[in-house]
Amino acid sequence: MDVVLVTKNGMVKRTSAEEFRQQGRGGGGIAAMAVGEGDHIVGAAPLSAQSVMVVTAGGRAIRFAADDLRQMGRGAQGVRAIRLNEGDKVVAVVAL
Repeated sequence: MDVVLVTKNGMVKRTSAEEFRQQGRGGGGIAAMAVGEGDHIVGAAPLSAQSVMVVTAGGRAIRFAADDLRQMGRGAQGVRAIRLNEGDKVVAVVAL
């Protein structure tokens, strides 16, 4: 199974769930995605669906085929999912 990650600034990537090893309660976590200055991950969704939808605070949304998103390693930054208007930000990602 794959996982889709999306950032506040509209970057998205698809990563295999196998890249995230299981840890105990005291684990420090691992890097999931490279993010730029002032950006952060706002959502993650298991990808068992045909498409992905990214939604912004300004009420815009984009839906694209899950197959259009190639699989990347944990250290990758991803690709632009949506071009944001000034002051807008991504608030959610949903696998449909």
